[in-house]
Amino acid sequence: MDYYQPRTLESDVNRVGSKLWCMMNENSKAANNRNWFVQQNGGFFSKIGRQWLWTSAVKEKNGYWLKRVDTEEKVFFENMTEFGNQHGLTPVKICELLNGKRKTYKGWTAVEIREVKDGVGSHEKVKEETPKKIAITKTHIFIDMATKQQVVVPNLFQFAKANNFDYTSLKKLAKGKIKSYKNLKLYNPLEGYKDSPDTK
Repeated sequence: MDYYQPRTLESDVNRVGSKLWCMMNENSKAANNRNWFVQQNGGFFSKIGRQWLWTSAVKEKNGYWLKRVDTEEKVFFENMTEFGNQHGLTPVKICELLNGKRKTYKGWTAVEIREVKDGVGSHEKVKEETPKKIAITKTHIFIDMATKQQVVVPNLFQFAKANNFDYTSLKKLAKGKIKSYKNLKLYNPLEGYKDSPDTK
């Protein structure tokens, strides 16, 4: 059986060209949209090149913030060793900054004091939820327009062969390209909703 992995909110908002990405980057109210998005979902946006990308609240909690003493520029990073190598800092001294044991180190200071392990290490990580894989089913459901009964079809090709139906036409019906074929139509669970007396 085949499966697909649903997209996460982070992958959706950071996917160039997606509706959310356009709202955060190309919309005339992009700045307001980003503020609203952070209020609703936490985390933060940072400008990478010409686009604004979102970091989730869980990733922010698992990461670290330091600030340049001279410019007060705040910098977020997830890997202490990599950040240290890029800026000539040792993980031990970074931990001392974050623990509040050291006020400054090579022009850097902590944005907030938080408990991290002494030496090379980090605080306890928060697990980020990963969307469950969803099974892709090839079962099709049609409605027999004469009897109003559902017709469940696990295998479209075998169903067409057994009933002497044209497979190509049946496939078009299953994909919604035609409205009906041989007294069959595609099952739509919301079809009668508009006629419901509760609909306003």
